[in-house]
Amino acid sequence: MAQLIRIVSYQLQEGVMVRIASNLHRSRVVGRWANTEVEVVEFDQLSDIARPLGSGRLSLRAALRETGGKIDARHQPSRPLEGAYRGNDHLSLIAKDGEAYGHTQFIKGFRCVAVHFPDELLRQACESEETPPAFTTRLMFENRAMWAIADKLAMECVTPKLGRQLYCESLVGQLAVEIARFKQGDALAANKGGLAPYRLRRIVDYIEGHIGEDISMLELAALAELSLPHFMRAFRASTGEAPLRFIMKRRVKRAQALLLETDFPLIKIAHDCGFADQAHMTTCFRRLEGNTPARFRRDRS
Repeated sequence: MAQLIRIVSYQLQEGVMVRIASNLHRSRVVGRWANTEVEVVEFDQLSDIARPLGSGRLSLRAALRETGGKIDARHQPSRPLEGAYRGNDHLSLIAKDGEAYGHTQFIKGFRCVAVHFPDELLRQACESEETPPAFTTRLMFENRAMWAIADKLAMECVTPKLGRQLYCESLVGQLAVEIARFKQGDALAANKGGLAPYRLRRIVDYIEGHIGEDISMLELAALAELSLPHFMRAFRASTGEAPLRFIMKRRVKRAQALLLETDFPLIKIAHDCGFADQAHMTTCFRRLEGNTPARFRRDRS
């Protein structure tokens, strides 16, 4: 069913006027199995818009297709998550009554599926007496098993097939268990003093994407949503290394690749890999590799 764009409000956040809107979709198909609502939504062209994503249930949202642009999920409309965009098959888990937004500067078309879980099903999946089980909002992460199940549910919503009721009830149960196990993995990491897997992945991706820049420990701690001392301890527990040494090793690894694959001068490689200067790169390289960058290149040429 066609829908007209309806603007709910304009909000001024951190000096930025943000347009908040709902009922933007071109079409919406809903299925219900095991007291779980599955909605598949198609959007036409959108620009400069933020759409609320939260609901009265724990929701898993899977981006299925993006055309001519991209959409990212945010805790606040005006504040993107640094380095969080994962491509057009990302997932977001939004806590019951939690606040989150889907934001785009421009996109020609977008298709997504949202699965809204009842408390009782989550309690059974978590094998917990707690009702409802405690979940925290987690935006823009990857999990192939969850995404594949959500995609199958979307297909069944749009194109019903033989045995749909039994099949979709089974898929909903599997998805609830995957979410419970994902939550359990985070809890185990936290109990060991380490970073949750999705947080560690976010930090490592950020380091790789900014290896040529000055990487601040405070910035990494903020990405991990932890205090600086807690982040330093948790990072070491997860990787076995202090963040600074981890970054230095990544820089040396990047330098090795550039030494072998390019004829860039050493001073440019040092700059591109985030070292203070060529002498700094040589010191770090010798400390980790027992060799200088110049000799490393010469021996392998």
